[in-house]
Amino acid sequence: MTKYKPGIKKVPKLLVSRRVVKTPQRYNSDKAHFIRYRSKKHATLPHVVKFSAGRSSAMMLFALLENNLLDADRGDVIVFNNTSAEHPGTYRFARTCNRISNQYGIPFYWIEFQTYEDARNGEWTRLPSYRLVNDQPYSTTNPDGFHWRGEVFEELLSWAGYVPNQFSRICTKNMKLEVTRTFLKDWFAFNESIPRLGHYGSQSRIDPDSLYRRHIRNQGAVPKHIFLRKRSYVLTRPHVRPEQSYSDFSPVWRRIENDDLIGNTFGDKVKFGNGGVEYVAYVGLRGDEPMRVKRVEARSAGPGASGYEGEHVYMPLADMNVTREDVNDFWEWQDWDLSLPKEGSLSNCVYCFLKGVGNLKSVHEQMTETLNDNFDGFGSLRDTPCDITWWSRIENDYSRDLIAENREIKGNHEHTSIGFFGMNGFSYDTLSVCTSAELEQYSDTLLPCDCTE
Repeated sequence: MTKYKPGIKKVPKLLVSRRVVKTPQRYNSDKAHFIRYRSKKHATLPHVVKFSAGRSSAMMLFALLENNLLDADRGDVIVFNNTSAEHPGTYRFARTCNRISNQYGIPFYWIEFQTYEDARNGEWTRLPSYRLVNDQPYSTTNPDGFHWRGEVFEELLSWAGYVPNQFSRICTKNMKLEVTRTFLKDWFAFNESIPRLGHYGSQSRIDPDSLYRRHIRNQGAVPKHIFLRKRSYVLTRPHVRPEQSYSDFSPVWRRIENDDLIGNTFGDKVKFGNGGVEYVAYVGLRGDEPMRVKRVEARSAGPGASGYEGEHVYMPLADMNVTREDVNDFWEWQDWDLSLPKEGSLSNCVYCFLKGVGNLKSVHEQMTETLNDNFDGFGSLRDTPCDITWWSRIENDYSRDLIAENREIKGNHEHTSIGFFGMNGFSYDTLSVCTSAELEQYSDTLLPCDCTE
């Protein structure tokens, strides 16, 4: 493994304060900033850094590391959720951040959504879980490598039977939030590995006819040929999640020494919330993202909130009033950086449907220019999530055709398909052929990115 010297420059000084901390009017990298735990016990809880592999998230990560605010003995861990739909530059950046983080002794894990096959109520079915992956691309010689050609994303859609949209973000929920939560149930249980999941057969045991009969029993009405076509991809994916040792995926793994976690294990997992495990979650949202910050705050606002029980979210960049400009200034001082545009258009899933029409047009123009380039360690970007034809295929394969699927059509009958952008008539096919002027008509209906994880 390549050795790095951290050498992080211009890191904001972060101190823990017992007093109420007032958000500064403007971020100043030369002044000390403060984190105040909302409860005294939060200081002793395990800290989970939700790392997105973007510049803001990485600035937050190294601010926490450089100020010694993370502790492996406490159970602290860094988690990167791979959707398999990122730009190669994002994966390279995540790899570098991962390896530098190892110098601080904090475990850093890449995890991916995965289904496995097991019996429920006497029938074989696919169930959601996750797997650990290393920081090199998947290949036949590296079966534990990360996927980057859209395999994870398509497995989710094939399992669910439809594409996400701005009102049903199954991608964020299943590939990030739920996957992290499931991982943490294992991580806090004092085990050395995650257990094997799935039956011991050499191939899938799911009978397509039985699968469809269950769909009908559950009040489904999708015609059989459409239902089975959508489910076909997930049935080709691995039906087993092998046992995986933490030490195989992090060279700095060691057993957690936090006595507060003892007694919260049921079977080989922990329970969360009242009477169970609680933890602090760090999210890298900035001060110039007030809507996203408020959504996370509302989700985590105590009893009755929609957040996860036992999770206490902190957003230090927002508390310091850090802006995108401040983040970019921080990276100007470093010896390495994310090799993507600083306005963030290519970050996260390359053609994410939540980026807004202006950003998507910019993404398409940039990716068209580099589509035939060979990226070292990756190869060509064609037929991957860096290629709009991949998104068009996925949308056409997994959209809901309300007429063909015998669904009720409410409101406007002009558009009868629900794709990534809802029912407004816009699609990735549209994006690939429209001029900038023609795209203006969709500006008010395509929301800018508002993911919160």
